[in-house]
Amino acid sequence: MNKVITIYCEGKAGSSDFDILSKVIDDLTVKIKPIGGKRGAKSAIQVYEESYKSDLKLFFRDRDFDKPVPNSISLIKDSYVYFSYRTTIENYLIDFDTIKDFSKGKSWDSADLNTKFIQAAKDIKYFQAMRHTLGALRIPTDFGTNIMEKSGLLPPDLSKNYCNEQGYLRIEESKTKTTRWTREKYNEMFNKFSSLFSDDFIESYQFLIWFQGKDFMKSLCKTLGGLSPKDYYQFSKARFDYTKYPDLVQLRELLK
Repeated sequence: MNKVITIYCEGKAGSSDFDILSKVIDDLTVKIKPIGGKRGAKSAIQVYEESYKSDLKLFFRDRDFDKPVPNSISLIKDSYVYFSYRTTIENYLIDFDTIKDFSKGKSWDSADLNTKFIQAAKDIKYFQAMRHTLGALRIPTDFGTNIMEKSGLLPPDLSKNYCNEQGYLRIEESKTKTTRWTREKYNEMFNKFSSLFSDDFIESYQFLIWFQGKDFMKSLCKTLGGLSPKDYYQFSKARFDYTKYPDLVQLRELLK
């Protein structure tokens, strides 16, 4: 009798999570069950498992800012939950070669496309430093990792001072709940990430692992003008090769 293997994911059928996992499990006898958002995931999986009764179940989700970037390219395991190596699922769809191929024949294509690609990342380095800082300091009280309503929205000011100040305001709102945070600790962490995200770091494309994918895509759209995220993601997913990413290869091995 064949084992029932189920992989749960965020989003819904047709989402980037679902479509990427479909490539990972191609020709395997594995069910994909999207469950919407990560909040309430444990309860949702328990309900579905009453019917599925999986012999093996995994919940694959993006790391976001809930876990630090691991030292090696691998999944992060927490019980039956496996976190991606890259920050968000969109990070697996964004790379310069794909952008370059997609740009052919577009009005926004240019000889300095790579320069603009890199500049879009440099523009948000302090915003990303702030988000990583909040992610690193948010436990035990969760004050979130964003000063905006959701990922993919950029603040009106991307300067170092603005991102630093607005990020710390999120902590100030929670200081009545814990005394763990100080301005010195916050600045130390913010400066650590700001220094990490150097020009060399960005120009070697390491930001594609660390930066929030939706935030970078928003910045790239501002830089290029005319880039359609929806059309680009469709293009990228159609040619997606999971074997380029060791953590996704690792995920497939777990599901065999």
